[in-house]
Amino acid sequence: MFEFIRNNQKIMQFVLLLFIAPAFALFGLEGYNTVSAEANALAIVGDYPISQEEFDQVKRERIEEARAQSGDNFDPKVFESPEINRQLLDTLVLQYLLQQSVQKQYLTASDKALAEDVARTPLFQVNGKFDLETYKRELAARGLTPTQHEANVRFGLARNQVLDPVLRASFFPETLKTQLDDVQLAGRVVRVKNIDLAPYLANVSITDEQVAAFYEANKAQFMAPQKADVEYVVLSPDTIKSKIEVSDADIAAYYEQNKARFSTPEERRARHILLDAEKEGASADELKAAAEKVLAELKANPSKFAELAKQYSIDPGSANQGGDLGFFGKGAMVPEFEQAVFAQKKGELSGLVKSQFGYHIIEVTDVRGGEVQSLDEVKGQIADEIKSQKMTAQYADAQGRFTELVYEGGQSFENVIKALGVQAQSFNGLTQGAANAPEVLKDAKLMAEVFSADSIENKNNTKAVQVGEAMVSARIVNYVPATARPLDEMKPVIQARLKQEEAAKAALKDADALAAKLDSEKPQAGAELLDGFADPRTVSALSAEGLPGLVAQSVLNTGVSDLPKAKVVGLGNNGYAVAWVQSSAPSTEVKAKADPQVVQYYENIAGQVYQEALLLAARDAMKKRVDVEIKKTF
Repeated sequence: MFEFIRNNQKIMQFVLLLFIAPAFALFGLEGYNTVSAEANALAIVGDYPISQEEFDQVKRERIEEARAQSGDNFDPKVFESPEINRQLLDTLVLQYLLQQSVQKQYLTASDKALAEDVARTPLFQVNGKFDLETYKRELAARGLTPTQHEANVRFGLARNQVLDPVLRASFFPETLKTQLDDVQLAGRVVRVKNIDLAPYLANVSITDEQVAAFYEANKAQFMAPQKADVEYVVLSPDTIKSKIEVSDADIAAYYEQNKARFSTPEERRARHILLDAEKEGASADELKAAAEKVLAELKANPSKFAELAKQYSIDPGSANQGGDLGFFGKGAMVPEFEQAVFAQKKGELSGLVKSQFGYHIIEVTDVRGGEVQSLDEVKGQIADEIKSQKMTAQYADAQGRFTELVYEGGQSFENVIKALGVQAQSFNGLTQGAANAPEVLKDAKLMAEVFSADSIENKNNTKAVQVGEAMVSARIVNYVPATARPLDEMKPVIQARLKQEEAAKAALKDADALAAKLDSEKPQAGAELLDGFADPRTVSALSAEGLPGLVAQSVLNTGVSDLPKAKVVGLGNNGYAVAWVQSSAPSTEVKAKADPQVVQYYENIAGQVYQEALLLAARDAMKKRVDVEIKKTF
């Protein structure tokens, strides 16, 4: 039933908004002066116009995020819906409502709060602890410098101050939890009887006349698809590459020109002590003097490096490891740090190295890599690279020749086989959508060419079609048009279908009659009318109690004021279920009997939705206090 809870989050949010929206009647921010907006603004928030370009940029980012999360299941058409576009614009409106509130109230975040937020970000941690080099590497991968990221974080922390007092003060009240539970979790006590189709099927007889009439009326359903035996040729990059020869001299020359590529990158292991170069309440000279004092202490006793790193280093990611940063290559560290490390000898202690993070005292503890592979070790790799380069240069020309040759060949591939060395292949019984066909023949464009009028009537080669990186042409050797399968072949299928339909009609008639009688007589426990019904069970959003999903959903959709009530639910080929929904069960009883893990999951979801509802209510309240003009409604 987790799926039921997830599917009903919007209902939960709607219910919560009904309860909490009035509480925000007095919530607000200072008003802003209305200013004129650019002609293409989609909305104006206070004194800031939201342009089409800015909206499009946010939309592209959301699309890429969704694509990364959904993989092959991603459907970009989702972002074409008016609802999604309205939500995106609302997101931008809220962003600028908060931004202007931050600016008007001169809100900011302290250095300590900034450092704590950065340090507890999982992306920047190694083994649960902040790691400085991981921090820099992850930011660089996203095109950000530490300064840019920290400015963004500082603003985010300041922005949160606008809503945090509301969200934190507005804990989820027990009375509101109870109201939500009563709406979401009230169960239904139900007894169910299944009306199986088997007895009805046994009593249904289908005549030959009925079969023939159905066949004639639905002949299109019984058509065997057109099919063809085809011959085809494929030109691929590998076709060209396989015919390229590379000499030993070419390989040796390539090796000499690219020797750096065949060496193992040098990596160095270092440890450091990071000390402040800037700090509130201290001058630059004082901080440098303090760093020089640590350096002097270390030079006097180099064996105390790890001890002093734990004592003095402000790098939370390495201090507890005695300053150890592990192995790293060039490009992984800030330039000043990297230059010092790769200039030092193993075991050598640096002076003070200043970077954007402060003063570093560095010791190189190990060096590895830098070895060059021999020509014999990389000969095969080089030969393949040279072939690939030559293939790239030759393939475009080969594609053009392939296109011309298959057209000139008419009803034969002999010329393209001789000129380009491709091989003719064949496949019999090709149909549109054939699952067993070779992958290149499944391409929709090629399939359309194969079953075009010219291909069918004249058996000509199709035009060259690009399928992935390959070029493909096919021709029909033998063609069988679409034909209706004979009645005798389809008779068993039609009989089975008609029997199923007639049995279902009879079963539904009896199910409806039983439901009507239940509604009329309203039987109590032990009544003869309830013979064949299962024992009562309590169905809720937390437990379907073994009922099929459609039956449970229908039962839960029965209004309390309608009880007791009979419901008829289709079960497909399994017939029908008649549900006698007797009464409701209070949410307290439902939660007491449910799996504790399911209850906890529900309460977590309810808490999240409550927070979202608070945010939406706060946003709507801010809209009333700030001049917000929505100029596009999608």
